[in-house]
Amino acid sequence: MMRLAIAILLVACSGGKPKKGGDTSHKDGSAAIYAKKLTVSWGLQPKGSATDVFLQTTDETGKQVSYPVGTYDGTCTVIKPAEDMKAVTGVNCTAGSQGIELDAVTTNDEIIVLKLKVEVGVTPDPMARQEVTRVRAPSGAAIESGT
Repeated sequence: MMRLAIAILLVACSGGKPKKGGDTSHKDGSAAIYAKKLTVSWGLQPKGSATDVFLQTTDETGKQVSYPVGTYDGTCTVIKPAEDMKAVTGVNCTAGSQGIELDAVTTNDEIIVLKLKVEVGVTPDPMARQEVTRVRAPSGAAIESGT
C-alpha cells in the first residue's frame, strides 16, 4: 500500500501535462530542430585543367550548405563508389591514367570525406584512403545520396 501511495505522489508531483505537440524548447529559449533527412551531393566547378570540389548537404526544408573539399587535377565526375568503399556517393578526378577518388562515408552524426589515389586498371584498396574533412550531420538524420 505504501508503494502505491509513493507512486501516486510521484505522478502528481511530476508537473503538468506538456503543451499540445510537446515542448521542443531548450532551457536557453531556443527551439530544438531535428532534421529527418539529409541529402549529400557534390558540387564540381571546373578551373582550367583542375576542378574545385564541394560537398553539399541539403536538409528536408531545402536548406543547402556547401563545404569546400579541395582542388584536384583533371576532370571530375560523380560516381557510385564500389560496395567495399562503404560510401553513399563519390567523385572521381582523373588526369591521364591516374587520379583520385573522393568518397563520402557516413556515421551516426558525421559525413567523412576520404581521398584515395587511383590508377586505371588497378583495384583500389579502401584501407589506403586518407581523411580530407568531416561534416557534422544532425543526430539521427537519414543520410542519403543526392545522385
